[in-house]
Amino acid sequence: MGSQSTPTKVIFFDLDNTLFDHSHSLAQAILAIKEKYSFNAIFKPEFLKYTYNSALNQAYDQYLDGAITYEETDVEKVRIFFSSLRMPQPSFEEINEFRATYKAAYRQSQRATGGSSETLTRLREHGYKIVIITNGMIECQTNKVKAIGLEHLVDRIIASEEVGHKKPDLRIFQYAIDLFDAPLGTTVMVGDDAKRDIHGALNAQLAPFLYAPNGQISRQRVPGVPVLSRMTELLAHMGIH
Repeated sequence: MGSQSTPTKVIFFDLDNTLFDHSHSLAQAILAIKEKYSFNAIFKPEFLKYTYNSALNQAYDQYLDGAITYEETDVEKVRIFFSSLRMPQPSFEEINEFRATYKAAYRQSQRATGGSSETLTRLREHGYKIVIITNGMIECQTNKVKAIGLEHLVDRIIASEEVGHKKPDLRIFQYAIDLFDAPLGTTVMVGDDAKRDIHGALNAQLAPFLYAPNGQISRQRVPGVPVLSRMTELLAHMGIH
């Protein structure tokens, strides 16, 4: 544990679309499944990607709110997806086929976001502990970290399943702060979601950074919060050159 004289050097990170490139895996999975269905010729891949990601988030929020089980999210997200496209509801067999194709492509294309490995390596070399704060199941999120080759760089994964509270709830951040005796006001939280990561961190008296690659920051921008267009930019902010 740290103390007032020697505060713990720890940085908190979100996982999905911060360290793990969920958007890339989603795009590859959509390309893999779109040839199987009649909407192939109707909708563009980017629209299908957006629609499925929205369905995924809706189903996942239902799970996080306790309305459905984690296992039921697989069925629910596909149902919402087809409904959003105004397509006939798929049978359970069709859902299983859809999910099998989607999952295979998603898992085969898993990768870290650009510069994440280098950034975490440099931070650890300068004495920082790396902690992930993520919504979801600990097994699922741990498997992602392993798949993208960052497991050896991460000291701890704190998932909402473990804590019983999800971001942006103050209690999941406080759990991490207490666990690592992290000093308030200066401990950094890096995430891509303005509501869950940035506002959650601000409420917990952390110092947030918004990760927004490709310059897509207008919708997510929070006044006074620094924006990282590349993960490696964090190093300069931490005084590492």
